[in-house]
Amino acid sequence: MARSAIISGGGIGGLATAAALAQRGWDVTVYERQSELRAAGSGIYIWENGLRVLEALGAYEEATEGAFHGTHFEQRDNLDQIIESAPIASDKRLLTVLRSRLLGALKSACERAGVKVVTNAETIGATASGELLLASGQTVRADLAVGVDGVWSRVRQSLGLELLHEQTREGALRTMIASRAGDFAAQDVGKYIENWNGTRRLLVTPVNATQIYLALTCLQDDEARNLPLDRQLWIDAFPRWAHLIERIGDTLSWGVYSVTRSRAWSAGRTAIVGDAAHAQPPNLGQGGGMAMQNGLAMAVALEQAKDPRDIPSALQAWEAAERPLVEHCQRWSILYGEVTCLPDAVRSQVIRSAMGDAWVAGQVFKAANSSPTGTVAPRR
Repeated sequence: MARSAIISGGGIGGLATAAALAQRGWDVTVYERQSELRAAGSGIYIWENGLRVLEALGAYEEATEGAFHGTHFEQRDNLDQIIESAPIASDKRLLTVLRSRLLGALKSACERAGVKVVTNAETIGATASGELLLASGQTVRADLAVGVDGVWSRVRQSLGLELLHEQTREGALRTMIASRAGDFAAQDVGKYIENWNGTRRLLVTPVNATQIYLALTCLQDDEARNLPLDRQLWIDAFPRWAHLIERIGDTLSWGVYSVTRSRAWSAGRTAIVGDAAHAQPPNLGQGGGMAMQNGLAMAVALEQAKDPRDIPSALQAWEAAERPLVEHCQRWSILYGEVTCLPDAVRSQVIRSAMGDAWVAGQVFKAANSSPTGTVAPRR
């Protein structure tokens, strides 16, 4: 008889975990609190490690169709001068895609593997015996329960796994705009461009042939974060991109960054994955990639366990193998954000010096250059 798994959360990490388990013979049900599976947010960065997970799940082609494949990641100062322009090696891919497209591709992978999805099912707690407690009063039980329910994870909290959940001083307004001919000068084509001015940042990222993802980052107490958006404040900070900022509509979402740390990623037969276990600021573009990577790694660890019945031991082994890289990525993502409050000239000097050092660059991109566990051809 197939082992059963129940998953709280039908986002990117939850669906990746569900597909990985189902492809290995598990009977999987996902419980999603919303009325349908839908992605919150705009564009998303997927580095080499995340792309390999998509390949392993059979979701790569659908997720990346028409995606922007950049050649350089560039940072510019308050005078629009290049601080650093780092080429992206051909064997270390970085793509940007629509979150909705990525979620759709993972949903398709789940459907092919026989995953069941229950919507309008909010999880309010969990137990170590593989149970999810739903807001409806229902308790569902399986051989394995997984909380992929975000930074405010009720699974993490109810299991007593939370060590830390804090919000940073920074957040971002995210939106999509339609692209037009001439949006990018010849020297800007093919680049992801992060612009700095004081404590404000503007990330300009093409997502496909017709859309551009903008992330407007600032401190929580900055008036520039207020809605409706004062476009002129941002144009004054980044006049080079006035033509894009003027195009921003009313569909904006403000999100402050969170950091979560857990004393363990599991209790008994119940585990936590993604932001529920290890949220990090988006400075390295690894939140989604790490969630997908760890969901796949967990499925592989359970498959390779000496005793398939001993799920708690398999989960502990999974955490022991994966946690060092995750904590490394989280640490460097937080460190990257520390330059926000430096004076412009000092920040430029720090970034240029740091990223020009091979060791530092290796630490920053360590997760992106990793080979995720289980990245082989799709199981079915």
